[in-house]
Amino acid sequence: MAREWALRGVSEEELRPPEKPEPPKDPKGKLENFWYHYKWHTIAAVAAVIVLTILIADMVTKTKPDYSIVFATQNYVSSAATDKLKSELEAYGRDINGDGKVVVQFDTIVFSLSDYQVNTANQMKFAAHLSAKDMLIFIVDKETYQNAIAIHEKDGYKFFSPIGVEVEGLEDGGRYWNWKGSELRKLQEMAGLPEDLYFGVRDISGSTDKKSKEVYEQSMELIKAFLTKKPLEPTGTTSANK
Repeated sequence: MAREWALRGVSEEELRPPEKPEPPKDPKGKLENFWYHYKWHTIAAVAAVIVLTILIADMVTKTKPDYSIVFATQNYVSSAATDKLKSELEAYGRDINGDGKVVVQFDTIVFSLSDYQVNTANQMKFAAHLSAKDMLIFIVDKETYQNAIAIHEKDGYKFFSPIGVEVEGLEDGGRYWNWKGSELRKLQEMAGLPEDLYFGVRDISGSTDKKSKEVYEQSMELIKAFLTKKPLEPTGTTSANK
């Protein structure tokens, strides 16, 4: 009775559920219908494909360095200075990965920035390199050497390995080269860099890792060639400087 009372004056046609609209039959209608229901799904899918394509392209086209170097200083270093220093080193290196060019890559670490968080991150990055031994060529200013490297040199241990060439500027028993007074230091691009800058190869004596030994040999070859101004042969054979 209650239902009949509530439905008084309502026709049977009004009680019938609405008929489902017929799906569009022409291509334009189908496209509009699809876009109406799946617009945001489609946008999200296209965006994901674009991002994935960019990442893959970056991985494929990114130049792999032949030499990776830790470049650590207390103060900011201009891009002009780092670019010039890299080009100077590249002139004496060898195309190790066979891509037709010599590429030196710097991991530039600056310790005395005004941003505390960035400084902390850079200190952690430097400590990670020391722990992992993933990069064996180090270019550091005097203060960085004293504060972050020399403090670990105890009981006869030396961080840098003897370079084994006779050139001016070698210090600490020939374990690293100080560019102070060199022609390289006098270049215009280097004006903002510190007066004392040490170039050396980390000692990995006792390491049994084959890859580390290979990187060590390549790193020492480059430093010797750079200091003696004798570019390495492009054939991949052992340099006469070694």
